[in-house]
Amino acid sequence: MITKILFTVAVIVVVMFVFRHRNQPPPVKNVTPVVPEQSRGISPQMLAYIFIVLIMLVSGLLYLFYWMEQNTIVNIKVIDASGDAYNYQAHKKSIEGKEFTTLDGRRVTLGDSDRVEMIENN
Repeated sequence: MITKILFTVAVIVVVMFVFRHRNQPPPVKNVTPVVPEQSRGISPQMLAYIFIVLIMLVSGLLYLFYWMEQNTIVNIKVIDASGDAYNYQAHKKSIEGKEFTTLDGRRVTLGDSDRVEMIENN
């Protein structure tokens, strides 16, 4: 996860560096009055800032959707070898292989002969 963040920051720094050096005017030998041109649109620096803000918004939305999915409550029905059924509820993020933690804090470890059914609540 940290490598994705570092890679994104590196790309942003490189883009800002390229735009900063591209916008530097060449050295002028003749001294002539400079007449400012009319603005032709959005400057490259403004585009870079808009791009950075857009990346941050998209990253925030993706994290929000991931968080919402991981906090979804799942109904878990465990059927043991003798046919007895037990119902539990747990967050999706608390299910780890053959173990899960219920909403009330109980840690459940499943055996090899247990059958499990998981149904997401909408």
